[in-house]
Amino acid sequence: MYKSKTGSIPLVFLLAFCLSACAAAPPDLATARPGPTAANPPTALSASTGLPQSAPSLAQPVPEPVPTQKACSPAARRSGTVGAGLLDKPMDYLVLLPPCYAENTAQRYPVLYLLHGQNFTQNQWIELGLGQAAEDLMESGAIEPFLIVLPFDHSFKQPREYRFEQVFMDELLPAIDENYRSQPKRASRAIGGLSRGGAWAVYLASRHPQLFGIVGAHSPAIFYSNNSVLPVRLRDIPAAERPVFYVDAGGQDVDFKEIEQFTALLNRLGFAHEWHSNLGFHDQAYWSAHVEDYLRWYGSQFQASH
Repeated sequence: MYKSKTGSIPLVFLLAFCLSACAAAPPDLATARPGPTAANPPTALSASTGLPQSAPSLAQPVPEPVPTQKACSPAARRSGTVGAGLLDKPMDYLVLLPPCYAENTAQRYPVLYLLHGQNFTQNQWIELGLGQAAEDLMESGAIEPFLIVLPFDHSFKQPREYRFEQVFMDELLPAIDENYRSQPKRASRAIGGLSRGGAWAVYLASRHPQLFGIVGAHSPAIFYSNNSVLPVRLRDIPAAERPVFYVDAGGQDVDFKEIEQFTALLNRLGFAHEWHSNLGFHDQAYWSAHVEDYLRWYGSQFQASH
C-alpha cells in the first residue's frame, strides 16, 4: 500500500513540469517574426535567391548644372593708316574697342574722335590714361560703351595749308564706318581734342555740323586763321544741326582769355554748352586729371541722343 502511493506522486510532478516547460519554450523564429512597424520596416525578398535584401534608400535630387557665364573680351586696341600720298606723313590712327565688342556682334556703337596736341602723337591720350579709364567706366556701367578713334596730326600748320581736313573727312570717317560697327549718324558721332586738337575739333565741327553732334574743346588753342570767320560759320549753322559743346581750361592756361572769349561767343549765339574753369595749366597734368570727366560727359551725350 505504501509503495503504490509513493510511486504515483513523481508522475504528477513530472506532468506538471512538462506543461510548464512547454509554455515557456521560445517561439519558432521561422514562423513568429514580428510584424512590420515604423522602427522595423518589412524586408523585401530577392526574386532570384529568396533571401532578404536591403530596402532601397530614398533617391536624392541631382542638382542641375549651373551655366557658366560666357567670358567677355576686355577692351582692345586696333590701328590703321589713311592719307598716304596726301600728307607729308600718313595719318596713323588707333581705335579703342569697348569691352565685349567681339561678343556683341549685333550691337553698333557711337564713335568719339579725339585729337592730340601739337608735338605729340595719337598716343598722347593713351599716356594720359584714357584707355584704362574708358575700360573701367564702361565695365562698371558708368558710361555706355562706344568706340574711340585717335588720329595722328603730324603738322603745326594752319588748316588751309595742308590736307588734314580732306584726309579726315574723306578717308578716316569712311574707314571707321566700313570696318567697325559704328552708328553712322551725327547724334552718335563726337569730336574732341586738347590744345591744337581742341582747335581741330571746333574747326571740323563748325564746317561739318551735319556729321558731328557733340564737340569737346579741352584747353583749345583756337586757330588764329579761323578767328574772323568762326563767329559767322557758327551763326549760320541750322538750328537742327547745332552741336552741343563742352569747353574747359585751367585758370593758368596761357590761352585762358581766348578760351573765355570762345565761350562768350557760344553764349551770344545761344549754343548749348558746358564751360568748366578749373585749377591748372596747359599741360599733361591738367588733362590727365580730367580724362574721366571728359569720358563721362561724352558718354552722357551719347546716352541722351537715344
